[in-house]
Amino acid sequence: MFSAFPVLEGNRLIAVIYLSRTPKNIIKHLYLVQDKIYVATVSLLLVAVLLVLFVSSSISRPIRELIEQIHRVTRGEQTQIEPIKHPVSHEVAQLSESFSSMSRTLAERSDYINRFATHVSHEFKTPLTSMQGALELLQEHIDTMPAEKRHRFMGNLLDDTQRLKKLVSRLLELARADALEPSNQHSTLTKQLSMLSSHYKGRGLVVDCEAIPEVSLAIAPDALETVLTNLLENSLQHGADQLQISADCDEMMFRLMFHDNGRGVSQANRDKIFTPFFTTRRNAGGTGLGLEIIASLLKTYQGEISLGEAEVGAEFIVTLPIAHL
Repeated sequence: MFSAFPVLEGNRLIAVIYLSRTPKNIIKHLYLVQDKIYVATVSLLLVAVLLVLFVSSSISRPIRELIEQIHRVTRGEQTQIEPIKHPVSHEVAQLSESFSSMSRTLAERSDYINRFATHVSHEFKTPLTSMQGALELLQEHIDTMPAEKRHRFMGNLLDDTQRLKKLVSRLLELARADALEPSNQHSTLTKQLSMLSSHYKGRGLVVDCEAIPEVSLAIAPDALETVLTNLLENSLQHGADQLQISADCDEMMFRLMFHDNGRGVSQANRDKIFTPFFTTRRNAGGTGLGLEIIASLLKTYQGEISLGEAEVGAEFIVTLPIAHL
């Protein structure tokens, strides 16, 4: 180890001072302070170990808490995973929130399936019980039963069979709507409405949609057709002969208002109409799945349906994203 310094007079170098220290002197010095070096080294190692243990404990504690919640959910002791209160780090907080969100979604889906299964079993049980009773009576009294009564029982059996057939068909529609994957297709609203208006005019429902602007919606044409058909069919089945369709929009979303002059929705039923299988037309063959099919299709394409306020008839509001081509 050395260092050199010049000695100048004016601009002329007259000498150089050269200082040096041999490595032996450094080694000798280190040898003299070796106890201090050992103490410093051990202290640093101890601090490093303690720091590692602290960091490891801080991270592993919320992970262990999360794992314990998962085990409790698996054993049925807890319905869903709650976010960790003290996650320590941002990454652990994100992990906790992701597990909580996934758990909440699965719990909601499980509840929906349970409720749906209960409704389905009830909807099938009613006509099947009626069919069983009619068949038992026919089996026991077919020889002595008057022809008129026998024909009435046969008619009831046929009606119940048709009801089951329609119910199965609507359940398949709902299953397809629930399983539908969104596509990049878009639909021209005025074209769809024009075709449906002509069809339903022949069935006694006049559809006024002249004020609808030309717009492309971010929904597949077949899905939009199903939504519109179910809404128009709903108006027709509830005694409407006129349907006014109006619209407004912003940069992202397009809203359609369907206002008919039918029997409308009573205050008592406003909170029930989007419940699967709820219908006021059960005796006329209603399944109560039309609005659920609409809601499921719209949800797939980031849309929604709601019930508006109307003094006469009923108003449904459909919201869909605009296709930016």
